Amino acid sequence: MAAILTPMQVPLRLGTLEIPGRTVVRSGLRWLREDGQICHAGEVVAYCSIDVWSPKGKSATPGPFSDERRDFQVAISTPVSGRLHHASGATRGGFFDQLNMFKWFEDFVIGHIDVASPAGATAEAAEVQLLMLAGRRTTELAEVRSGMMTGWYDRSRGWRVQGDGPMGTLLSLGTCELDGVIKGERSAFLEIFEAIEGSAHVVFMPDPPLVPSARFLAEQIIRTPAQFQEIAQDFTAALVNGEVQPAAQDWLFAGAFLMGLQRSPITDSYPILSRSGLLEAGPANAVILSLNAEPMHLLRHRKLGYSIWIHGWRMVELGKAVSQWFAANFELAQRSVADIQSDYRALIDLIRERAPETQILICNRMSTSEAEDVQNYAGFDAPLGATLMTVNAKDLNLMLYDLARERDIAVVDIDAIAAEFGARAHLHVDVHQSGPMQAEIRAEVLRILDARGVPGFVRRRRHRA
Repeated sequence: MAAILTPMQVPLRLGTLEIPGRTVVRSGLRWLREDGQICHAGEVVAYCSIDVWSPKGKSATPGPFSDERRDFQVAISTPVSGRLHHASGATRGGFFDQLNMFKWFEDFVIGHIDVASPAGATAEAAEVQLLMLAGRRTTELAEVRSGMMTGWYDRSRGWRVQGDGPMGTLLSLGTCELDGVIKGERSAFLEIFEAIEGSAHVVFMPDPPLVPSARFLAEQIIRTPAQFQEIAQDFTAALVNGEVQPAAQDWLFAGAFLMGLQRSPITDSYPILSRSGLLEAGPANAVILSLNAEPMHLLRHRKLGYSIWIHGWRMVELGKAVSQWFAANFELAQRSVADIQSDYRALIDLIRERAPETQILICNRMSTSEAEDVQNYAGFDAPLGATLMTVNAKDLNLMLYDLARERDIAVVDIDAIAAEFGARAHLHVDVHQSGPMQAEIRAEVLRILDARGVPGFVRRRRHRA
């Protein structure tokens, strides 16, 4: 007769999280798994907000996370599988679970797991696993505390530090098709970190309002503070002195616009809070870009010469004062496939001048469309790519493979993945993917990072039973 296993309770304690000379504080926990639910090792079951205070109090000295402090969170995973039970006092509800009111104590027990007495298990408290999350708000007025990474951010990131191995940073600079691929269905990077084993750091930059084309990113890298001041003064003077009185909508756009022009995410470094204290990561070990960020024309400022692009549907929604400024100060600069290739070359060379080992990944484009049904191409002028977007996409994809051989970059073949899945069922307007297709693209990105030896992005191996 088989022996009946008695469940063993494994307490879950927070563990060490500290910076010398500062105090880590937290909110109450917000549970993602109910009391009594079965959970698996490594599964995120709760999260809380945290902050790093100076010795004299939170407002005395700007800390290392001063531009992320209101959206600095920790996702908590269990180290073992079993039935979860919450501890009384771990959560308090209301603002107690949103605001940082409690000191982080390493021995604080948040609950316990009932395990079926596996070999080697003990009743000693086990440290939970921590995934750190931080969002930099586009404006501090964007107060959204409804969940993990739910605010309006111009940059969001997540990291996990395990052991003493090197930490790799992946920087995502594409259009909206990379949102779900990188941030995942739950918008908090959970899927990526569930799929890898190492110490890794993932940074996501969204595309509103400025689309990150290769030329735009290169100009960000080389733009001087004096050049930015000239841009800012020109823009604000035009709004103030224009024929149309700027409305609130215009000023909100102006702030996001100037913020995007001033920053260069490719050259950024980042503070990292870990069990062992404060670390620094970056610039990125790998950068992922997208062909969907490369239109066949850009907006170029007539006087100052800088180039930008904004999605057409956003342009339609701009305020009257900003729309008038664009019409008076910008011209359309046409780009050929060769121009886009040249822009990519310039950007890649700028990146690798500073960090020669940086891996570059570029997502290609879907090259077919059910909306196009051309039976005879004789009626179209050459080059066909100037008229037919599917031909243009094929030309760009071929250019990308030439660039891959020339500059040793990796192509994320979204075109092939879409063909395998079926674009009609899994793509919307040739860009927005279904959940299953996002998961497949994410797996391909992680396969490339692992194959190219980017630190921390070792794919989790599935063990056979």
